[in-house]
Amino acid sequence: MPDSEDTSTSTSAAPTANKGERVRSFFNSESKALHALYRNIETLIPSAKKSGAAHTGEEGRYIEALVRSFLNKHLPKELEALSGFILRPAAKVGIADRSRRATEDDAHSSQLDIIVYDSANYPVYERFEEFAIVPPEGVVAIISVKKNLYKAQVAEELSKLSAAALLCRTTTEEGEHRRGPGTSLLSFGNKLDDKKVFKDWVTDMFNFIAAAHKEHFFDQCTGSIICLDSFSVFKRRPNSETEFDNKATYVAFDHHKEDEWHFGLQFLLTGILAGHYHPTRNREKRPGFTSFPSGRSHDLVLGTIDVTSLRFPPTAEGPVTK
Repeated sequence: MPDSEDTSTSTSAAPTANKGERVRSFFNSESKALHALYRNIETLIPSAKKSGAAHTGEEGRYIEALVRSFLNKHLPKELEALSGFILRPAAKVGIADRSRRATEDDAHSSQLDIIVYDSANYPVYERFEEFAIVPPEGVVAIISVKKNLYKAQVAEELSKLSAAALLCRTTTEEGEHRRGPGTSLLSFGNKLDDKKVFKDWVTDMFNFIAAAHKEHFFDQCTGSIICLDSFSVFKRRPNSETEFDNKATYVAFDHHKEDEWHFGLQFLLTGILAGHYHPTRNREKRPGFTSFPSGRSHDLVLGTIDVTSLRFPPTAEGPVTK
């Protein structure tokens, strides 16, 4: 089946229905365990006036910590799931690249729920427990976490993710554009209009994506919107990076059935690993780690948006106004 990072499909004539079933069952159990854990705080400290916990701020931090813990359990040891800020200093990069110093000012992101960072290979400005301020070069993924997905939140969250991704535009020492960080909006529950159905929900999400990414480059566009117990919308990787057609296509999966809750977590991990092991970032061979059922295609092609380029604007690491 095609996924968010690999548009190929299986061509084997041998039966493949049960291949990878252990991995899918494992991540299905992980998803159910996360759902059970996130309900603990509202069970132990319930609100007297509404559903949920009595202290929404602490509830939010608890849920973010659950996702960070899940990621730190499964990601390669060089990657850490942190919270905090990305600081892009107007400083020399590489051996002699002074383009930032000449054309930019220091810039930082808004507060980010989760920054997946390559702390084994890149330095950190400030660190206290899971909080950090980091430079853009080591950022592999950026994730915004919500207990429930509400329509009123989506535009602001996509804008925040897009702005953070823009800060991370970098090049290799050879001048090649490095793949940008994956960006995801992740929620445990679905609080979108209950009078609508899957197709309506994901079409709404695509419309938010299309509105958020006018004249943006591909890597800056939202990587995925994942509602763990309901659906996933994600950006499909281009068939060719050398013959890129300046299009970003989004597809959607309906996985509201409990035996398909593995999809959301697997999409999240697949996107992070694909970025980490991309040739422009790392020469290691990407491992086989997630497993999707053979023949299970996406449920809906949502549409395609025009983008300016694949990696970054033609000005490389120079100033960008959008």
